[in-house]
Amino acid sequence: MNSALNPSLEKSLWNSDKVTKQYADDDYLLKPEQAILNIMRNRLPQMRMLDLGIGGGRTTVHFAPLCKEYVGSDYAEKMVDACVERFPNPGPSIRFEVIDATDMKGVPDQYFDFILFSFNSIDCVPPEDRHKVLEEVRRVAKPGGLFAFSSHNLRYLRRMYAIKRHKKLKDFLYQFYRSLMLIYYNGLPSRYDNKDYGIICNGVEHFSLNLYYGKPEFQVKQLRDAGFKNIRAFTNEETDVKNLHKVTDQAWIHYLCEI
Repeated sequence: MNSALNPSLEKSLWNSDKVTKQYADDDYLLKPEQAILNIMRNRLPQMRMLDLGIGGGRTTVHFAPLCKEYVGSDYAEKMVDACVERFPNPGPSIRFEVIDATDMKGVPDQYFDFILFSFNSIDCVPPEDRHKVLEEVRRVAKPGGLFAFSSHNLRYLRRMYAIKRHKKLKDFLYQFYRSLMLIYYNGLPSRYDNKDYGIICNGVEHFSLNLYYGKPEFQVKQLRDAGFKNIRAFTNEETDVKNLHKVTDQAWIHYLCEI
């Protein structure tokens, strides 16, 4: 059982040829991401957007054509290379760069109007460094700019462990095996009942990665403490932040807040 994040291992995974190929053709948006895009759509033509953790360009497809200026970025060089190959002639207002969200050196202060950090990428950052991401976002964003991201929900943990009914025996056996592996790597879910966050091995890449899971109300507190305001939350639909402690059926929560 290992309860720590390993940033070098995670980066080597996202920078591998195998994983890069897995993400190279993705072009979908999750329902909360679509909701955020709909909110932003009429404003994007006047906005400079920084898209962090773009992987193979999944969100680029939807956001880049709408923006005044778009910078797609990832800390994994091969992901950025994949985007350059996927979008060979993006035009003068679109470019791709290698950027680490914890240290955006070279990115000017107060430059971007909108920053997106999708697909729970922030959860690859160790909890002791999470504040660095928020500080850097505030530094490179204009006052009044917007920040959107998603993060794993610790309150979903019991459902993640649950063994569901399946018509096929092999599906039931896999679910049983997965639950045993979750217990082996993380302990019982009750272990996290009184914690604000936990480092969870959820089965990604054959149980080779640990990721940050936080209670959504704790995430809101982190944002407020860091100076973010007008915080909105999205699951399958927009959810009142006052009720986030009741959300136990959603593995991820998406957030949109003002800087």
